[in-house]
Amino acid sequence: MKGEEMTEEEMKEVRRGYSLDANEAILKSIFGASVSLYCYDTYQFEDYSKVVADRINVEAKEQRRKEVFPKDCEKAYEMGVRLAVPE
Repeated sequence: MKGEEMTEEEMKEVRRGYSLDANEAILKSIFGASVSLYCYDTYQFEDYSKVVADRINVEAKEQRRKEVFPKDCEKAYEMGVRLAVPE
């Protein structure tokens, strides 16, 4: 699945999170802190009608973009605030 988009369920299935956890642990050991934010099943193309993407359910992707993407953006903003504002 390398280089392909993954759903949260697929990531759990292939246990990709474990390798990402290991990367985060290495970064923590080097820099003292590390945070991650995972966003799943994101848009790959601005206009899916202009590409051949037979395996992609465009309607489901649009629905997820409407419902989940704003929440992901809010999480990213909150992470940025935490990183920018000293404790």
